[in-house]
Amino acid sequence: MFCLLNTDYTRIALFMHRSIETLRPIRWQYPEYAWYHIFAYRPYFPVHTFVGFYFGWLLARRLGHRAMIWVWILPALILCYAVVAIPTLTPDITSPLLWSGANQSWLTHYFGWGCRIKDRCFDQVLLTQPFYSATAYSIGALLAFRSVTSRPAIP
Repeated sequence: MFCLLNTDYTRIALFMHRSIETLRPIRWQYPEYAWYHIFAYRPYFPVHTFVGFYFGWLLARRLGHRAMIWVWILPALILCYAVVAIPTLTPDITSPLLWSGANQSWLTHYFGWGCRIKDRCFDQVLLTQPFYSATAYSIGALLAFRSVTSRPAIP
């Protein structure tokens, strides 16, 4: 049985590799760095949030643990502490102009365009992104639990 599964995974990986290699000579309209901007340079992290939501929904349907709904609490507490007590996590490499409370509000710094990776400010990546992902994960799990419990029983 293991050999059959291993063979299937090998075929899928080989097919994906060949597909990518076949498409490589095509000139795409959007260069590769545009995808990097979508993944890393958006303050609301759309890809990470969607992946967290999807895995929350999927794992809640598979595993069914009620504790999955409360995953967002720890990242929220850490983010709240950072907003109240810490102007920036990396003061040695971040310009003082980008610190929260210096020239910008904490709302812009942690949830807007005030702290970006290309300015060597990692506060959103270290604090806001886990909060968004964990919150989306919990919402996905909650929706999966509600869809499972709201189904009528089949007689």
